[in-house]
Amino acid sequence: MPTFPERATERPGITRADGTLSVAITGHRNLGNQAPFVTRACHAVLATLRARHTGTMLALSGLAVGADTIFAEAALALDLPLQAVLAADDVIEDYPQPADRRRFLELCGRSHTVHRLPFASRCDAAYLALGMFLVDRCDLLVAAWNGLPAAGVGGTGDVVAYAQACTRPFVHLNTRTGRIAWPAAGKW
Repeated sequence: MPTFPERATERPGITRADGTLSVAITGHRNLGNQAPFVTRACHAVLATLRARHTGTMLALSGLAVGADTIFAEAALALDLPLQAVLAADDVIEDYPQPADRRRFLELCGRSHTVHRLPFASRCDAAYLALGMFLVDRCDLLVAAWNGLPAAGVGGTGDVVAYAQACTRPFVHLNTRTGRIAWPAAGKW
């Protein structure tokens, strides 16, 4: 696990005067046979939050293939504003398949805002910074995660570890068991 630099001291979210609830995603790119579970779970979590929260909700996603894209599509299907956060200027190269590239461009076009991190090229540092950016700016993290340490720097396990270090609550979409675990009541 990497050593985390100082985290943001200010973050938009539920503590804002307007009452906006910010929900971000971290998750695996390759979901295999768990993709249908993650699709159902993202939709169910966002729909539940929307039903419980009386104010505005904002969904944040790095739009990577896999969990990020599934979450973004669920948010848009529920008419939630989407903020896309791109790890690097050349992030389009993460989408070699034409269908994935079209999906990425469509999601960028449908996003309420697109924020670009200050990295020219994709690298571990950019992906770690993306995960930290999302955690620092959300009230609740959704983690489509197998529960294991990250396979590479900036992977899902690192983002969850950072969220835990920041005491940011998260909903665990367990991609090994197919179960959803919500944070304890009163934690979010």
